[in-house]
Amino acid sequence: MFAGAARADEDDAFSLVTGASWQYQDNVLYLPDGQRPSFFGPSAPRADSSYTASLGLNFDKRIGRQQLSANYTHVIARYDSLSLLDNDGHNAFASWKWQLGNDLSGQLRYTNRRYMQGFGDFRTITPAKNLVDVDTLRLDAAYLLDTYWTLFGSASQDSYRNNLLIRRGSDVDVERAEAGVRYTTRGGTAFELLGRASEGDYPNRLPGLNQTNSYSQKDIEARVRWQPVGHSRLSAAIGQSDRKHANVPERDYQDVYGRLGWEWQPTGQLMVNFQAERQISSLDDLVASYFRTTTYTVAPTWQPTGKLRVDGRMQWISRDATGNTFFTQLPPALQVLLGINNAVARQEDLTTYSLGATWFIQRNLSANAEVRHDERESNVQFYQYKVRSVSMSLQYLF
Repeated sequence: MFAGAARADEDDAFSLVTGASWQYQDNVLYLPDGQRPSFFGPSAPRADSSYTASLGLNFDKRIGRQQLSANYTHVIARYDSLSLLDNDGHNAFASWKWQLGNDLSGQLRYTNRRYMQGFGDFRTITPAKNLVDVDTLRLDAAYLLDTYWTLFGSASQDSYRNNLLIRRGSDVDVERAEAGVRYTTRGGTAFELLGRASEGDYPNRLPGLNQTNSYSQKDIEARVRWQPVGHSRLSAAIGQSDRKHANVPERDYQDVYGRLGWEWQPTGQLMVNFQAERQISSLDDLVASYFRTTTYTVAPTWQPTGKLRVDGRMQWISRDATGNTFFTQLPPALQVLLGINNAVARQEDLTTYSLGATWFIQRNLSANAEVRHDERESNVQFYQYKVRSVSMSLQYLF
């Protein structure tokens, strides 16, 4: 009899991740200039610092041609002065990347997340802590017809729940189905055409004159991914959304969206991402039914050494509220009687600048620091804010 050698395997299925971070914000609640959070007490400050700690367990295992993955991370956040914002959250997911034969593959994935909603778009006269629970179940599949053609599709269910009573009218369940075809050239350029159908339900809403409790949406989209030379990668998409509301047809809208991206890597140390995007998103408002959002982003990354990476981000966003509602379809005299004749559709400009650095101290240990500036200008003063922040974090993988 003899004893075999025992050694640790770098491909062990389980691993433990811990992290800690600190952040200082000069306007935690994203208030307009000159406004103080007096609803938290007479001496409540606009600025505050917070600490976050996380502990996560990862699982990753390949069995034949199948890949199983899972993670659960618990996160606690504590504030120095605004302790009413202290909260516990988590991130969890389970994934099965599957392969059947040589032609059929896909992924089944479930995610669950709890986090505190930010105050940028969640605007109330007296801000309060709102924890959001998000559940997503998604199945993706792709079938290779031949070397060039691929059929793909997906089905998903999403659920959003708010714990704050005033926000429960925004709880929503969404079911989506998507199908498309992809053509890939010999040079690797990919063209895609897909269709998507979505059904949304607001379980805590009663339908009203200007309020819907369900919607259906259809999208058609064309995409292309192209690498003309080794240091450049281009991607583009254009599509059209058509949303219908069963009980408030005045809120129906149809519009075009798209995006254009360029990833440029002139050297082995420097990479820059450029992106222009136009998005369409619904809006609950008296005089507008959706936002038309245009975004421009420049995100450079510089890695002078194997242990140091510097990331920058500059983003400019313009949001224009548009579309009809029940009230905008009323005769002008009736609008005057209801007092909405002077209501204006929101127009907002948002800018974000950030600069951060990540130091890979050891193979399993990394540190990060970032400074950031966010600002929103709006034709409605209630939605304006300026926020400057600095943050630092440390992460260790066991």
